[in-house]
Amino acid sequence: MMINKMVEIYKGSTIDGILIYEEFITGTVVRVNKKSIRVHMTHIKYATNGKVTREYDMNDEATFEFWKTIENRQSGKNAGKTVSLYKNSKYGIIEIAH
Repeated sequence: MMINKMVEIYKGSTIDGILIYEEFITGTVVRVNKKSIRVHMTHIKYATNGKVTREYDMNDEATFEFWKTIENRQSGKNAGKTVSLYKNSKYGIIEIAH
């Protein structure tokens, strides 16, 4: 199913609709339950105003709870697709395309 699938976790903040601070974490799905997924995170990248400011390796695991399923109308690799959103308050959101 989704086990061993690479995912990107996203978290960001905005001022007046403009992204000023973003975090991108790369990880691998290690466990799938009915309402959650567990991800082993290996790399993190911070960006401010679109420029990478810090980047390093990490070794951490966290559970992401199912939040909702949406039709993604935004740009990016999942634009126009139906995606399931999983969230974790500390690390951010994961989009899994159907």
